[in-house]
Amino acid sequence: MKFYPGLLTDEEQEAVRRAAKLRRESLDAGSPHSDPKKPASVESPKPASPPPRASAPVVVEKDRLFETVEKEDTSSRNYLKLFAIVVAMILVAGGIIFYMALPKVGDKVKASKELEDAMRSHFLEKEKRTATDIDFYYCGSYHWARVGVETRTDIPGNPLAKIPTYAAKATPVGGGQFNITAAPITSPDQDKPCG
Repeated sequence: MKFYPGLLTDEEQEAVRRAAKLRRESLDAGSPHSDPKKPASVESPKPASPPPRASAPVVVEKDRLFETVEKEDTSSRNYLKLFAIVVAMILVAGGIIFYMALPKVGDKVKASKELEDAMRSHFLEKEKRTATDIDFYYCGSYHWARVGVETRTDIPGNPLAKIPTYAAKATPVGGGQFNITAAPITSPDQDKPCG
């Protein structure tokens, strides 16, 4: 029988070699060319059985059956905590940006449609001028406006008809109504928003 190396342990291979050597010697003893001093029949000893492998039982420190489930629960809780922190940071950053974007006194703003309509109708009805460009400025409790108007050359004796810009103040009264006062800008001091 031929054994390939690596299939048996070193002790088992050594036992197989000894048994094979003893068999050869016993066969040689029975042949006519054998040594007369050796006995004719020698029983071949059985190969030594390999020593039993002592394998210690594996001691389990703790039951790990539900360890994966516990890790998933803690992982999802940690994910939710991280998600909540990120959402809170985004909300705080959004609040800061919103607060910083609020108009301050003297900032140019886009007025509501009601305010712009009220301003244009005031200039047509009260000032008897057609408003062209209107720039609104936030002044806290009211809006200041620089109103461009069409000049009137058809009235030769009125110097106010040749002034192209008015300053107006619009204070909200309630219900989409505004109290509007306007004056022509005749000096640079009058052309200052909220002034």
